[in-house]
Amino acid sequence: MEVKSCKRCGKIFQYITGAPLCPKCKKDEEELFQVVKAYLRKNVGATMEEVCHETGASVKMLERYLREGRLEVMPGSPITLSCEQCGTKIRTGRLCDKCRAKLSSDLGSAAKSIRDTRLTEQEATAKMRSFNPGVRR
Repeated sequence: MEVKSCKRCGKIFQYITGAPLCPKCKKDEEELFQVVKAYLRKNVGATMEEVCHETGASVKMLERYLREGRLEVMPGSPITLSCEQCGTKIRTGRLCDKCRAKLSSDLGSAAKSIRDTRLTEQEATAKMRSFNPGVRR
């Protein structure tokens, strides 16, 4: 654990994980999220500006909630979100299904390559250890 200053109020607190917010600001932000969520349930077709005006949340906060997967854009909503990789319209998160699958495949290939390299290095090390220069044949 480390000590940090709250990103919102500047108060020093014991940081563990997540957003660098003190417990009070974290609680306040969670309460605001619940207000936003309730507003969106009642006003499905609301624009980003309407949600911000009625709830007091910022556009940045709403976008973060969408990117974190805490909120989802409903079909027909005027609120839009784009894949960070290809720009395709998405409902929640950072990537569309296609880009997420490609990233997952690429990471799997990289992990396999690293494992194969380590196995090759271990085999080479094992062979080098079996050599004994003091024994004559």
